[in-house]
Amino acid sequence: MWLIDRYIARRFLANFVILLVMLFVFAVSIDLILQLDEFVKAARQAVGPDAGLLKLMAALIGMVVDFHGPRIFQFYAYMVGLVSVGAMGFTFAQMHRAGELVAMLSSGVQLHRVAVPVLVTAFALNVVQFLNQELVLPVLAPRLIRSHGSLGRQSVQAFAVRFARDGRGSLFQSSSFDPEKATLAKPTILVREQSQFPFGRTVRRITGDLAVWDEEGGGWRFTNGRAVIVQEDSDGVMRSGLLSQTVELYPTDLTPEVLTMRHYRQYATMLSLRQIRQMMRTPGVVDADALVRFYYARFSTVMINMLLLVICLPFFLLREPGDLFLKSLGCAATAIPAMMGALIGFSADPPGLPPQIGAFLPAIVLVPIAVFMAGRIKT
Repeated sequence: MWLIDRYIARRFLANFVILLVMLFVFAVSIDLILQLDEFVKAARQAVGPDAGLLKLMAALIGMVVDFHGPRIFQFYAYMVGLVSVGAMGFTFAQMHRAGELVAMLSSGVQLHRVAVPVLVTAFALNVVQFLNQELVLPVLAPRLIRSHGSLGRQSVQAFAVRFARDGRGSLFQSSSFDPEKATLAKPTILVREQSQFPFGRTVRRITGDLAVWDEEGGGWRFTNGRAVIVQEDSDGVMRSGLLSQTVELYPTDLTPEVLTMRHYRQYATMLSLRQIRQMMRTPGVVDADALVRFYYARFSTVMINMLLLVICLPFFLLREPGDLFLKSLGCAATAIPAMMGALIGFSADPPGLPPQIGAFLPAIVLVPIAVFMAGRIKT
């Protein structure tokens, strides 16, 4: 039986890789067709207007690889569940057409036992996805949230920061925040009274020419940083006082990751569990409930992928001849809405339920369906 298990696992894994690569190439091709002008424009800017055709083509290919190459890891994270279902379908459809399922039934092997190597291999692929989410995607996150307007850059384009509040109630402003270099251009920090948080009056204004994030210091290190005390006159008017001191470092929990996540919500889904826990310890800076859902969704996604695979097994584990085309349509009509519903469930905020339970709610809904479908396998 171990020999048969290895045979089924190898065939399933081969189908998974082929299907994943084909879908990724198809998605890249569609994007390249729709955004060809942007790629050509970026390639021409990289090589100059006087470059020859071959040099331009090489730069164009380089732009496509640089933009879409890292996205294979993101694509794997999004599609591992559905691609596993497709690979399972192709594996058992091939075995059904070759009469291998009937042969194993004749030898006394139950169809539930035939599904074991597929389930074990699929679980291993989900473990790989978990490691991919923890080790690879956080490193590639700045490149994965790039738009086509950021072709040729290693991160997204700079954007303005307007009254971003940190955990102590201070307000940050900047004409340009560069996530790639973790710098704030012409920053202004309005430090407010702690006693009236979060709507205390401004007591100090910090400005500078540039601020760079200092990971060791846990704050923004200023270039030509200056602090001005804001005082209230006898007539009740707030006025800026004299220059009080030079500011070199302003400690805060408003990190470059938080600023990027506030601007690009997708960024939070690519952070590691350690980074999410770190942000969860800074209440008021980010949406705490959303971070809790992202944290526990990392685990519930594995459950959903496995339950979805179990739900779709009866469509292809057949002991009798059947129309595999109709079975495939039924499988697609079941798997795709179930996965879409799970994604909607992740983003929803059910009233009265803590976010920890809400993250597992799609998996809880799929459990009885998986039990019912597994019982429908005729063996």
